[in-house]
Amino acid sequence: MEEKKKKSLIGTAITVTIVVIATNFGSKLFNSKKELTLSNENTIAERAKIMNKDCPFTIDSNTRLDSVSSPEKNILRQNYTLLNDSKSDIDTEAFQNIFKPELKKNLNSQNQAEYFKKNNAKLVYRFYDKDKNLVTDIILNPNEY
Repeated sequence: MEEKKKKSLIGTAITVTIVVIATNFGSKLFNSKKELTLSNENTIAERAKIMNKDCPFTIDSNTRLDSVSSPEKNILRQNYTLLNDSKSDIDTEAFQNIFKPELKKNLNSQNQAEYFKKNNAKLVYRFYDKDKNLVTDIILNPNEY
């Protein structure tokens, strides 16, 4: 992989990690209406609905959080678009190797990991390229965070 692309992926990984933290603490970033405030009492589906209210949300010049959903009871899926990248330009193995450890580290360093563990939640971070082609899913199972 070109050094420039690798640096771009690392920058995007850092930015997405910051936004993941923000979305999980999200009442200030994502819809601060009292009746829609994130709390540890929310179900995963409720949390997805609350987080989804302000999507799409542009994270940086290359990354947009498009939506958040709960396709099954204990799954929280965040759908991202890499605005400037094509699937053919992305080494998905390197992408996963950069992002997954960062996502794990940040979940473990915040109180939200407790919420997700309590709810036995599978966290799915889905990435699409600029042409809406699926690039990869990064999945964190409860035993991984």
